[in-house]
Amino acid sequence: MKISTGDNITNLLQSFLDVQSRRSEVIAGNIANADTPGYVAKELDFDSFLREAAEQSSLPASRQNAQGQTSEMRVVDQPTTVIGIDGNTVDTGREMADLAQAGGSFNFGAKMLQSRLRLLRTAIREGK
Repeated sequence: MKISTGDNITNLLQSFLDVQSRRSEVIAGNIANADTPGYVAKELDFDSFLREAAEQSSLPASRQNAQGQTSEMRVVDQPTTVIGIDGNTVDTGREMADLAQAGGSFNFGAKMLQSRLRLLRTAIREGK
């Protein structure tokens, strides 16, 4: 859900939540394919997406992308650390740890967005 505030910090927090949600989807896909022969584990190219989102948020609102989003979140193959006998590269323990981290990051981002919106609401009420 996109909240149009025209506020760069709020837009950046929304993008962060979108990334964490998409990251959880990719990790869940890896876990679901843990027993699929030949499956190569995937991950989001998170660093480049976050860098682009930060650059986009520093632009004036009139120059930001029309949808308020940066480029598409790219899904890439994970660097291979362990390959199973069947050619599967999913490390279930790593995926579960990554899923827990993504969930924690999402909760943190949601709390930050709530605080930001509460601050904006307070500012609006005080201006009356």
